[in-house]
Amino acid sequence: MQNIIPWSISFLAFLVALMTYLRNGRNDSMKDRAEHEARMESLKESILKANMKLDQLCAISTETRADIKALNQSLIDMDKRLSSVEEGLKTAFHRIDELREEIRHGMDKG
Repeated sequence: MQNIIPWSISFLAFLVALMTYLRNGRNDSMKDRAEHEARMESLKESILKANMKLDQLCAISTETRADIKALNQSLIDMDKRLSSVEEGLKTAFHRIDELREEIRHGMDKG
């Protein structure tokens, strides 16, 4: 009978220690889970922000591409106009040369 009391106390101490260990382990796993969820939430937020930035960059890229196409078309139009002006100048200089020749022939006859 004398041995039962110390064994009972030891057994109860063991149960209390085991319960404390299990409870702390559960609390630790809850904390770990909460930390993991917080990290995942932060990661999701970061990915969302990165996606928003990428969308903005895509929109800017699209606008820039449209601006470049408009500039290229403007350059093509200017090239056509310049070619037309050059052709007109050639014709005008040719006509001026013809008029000079006519004036020279007119002065020589007169």
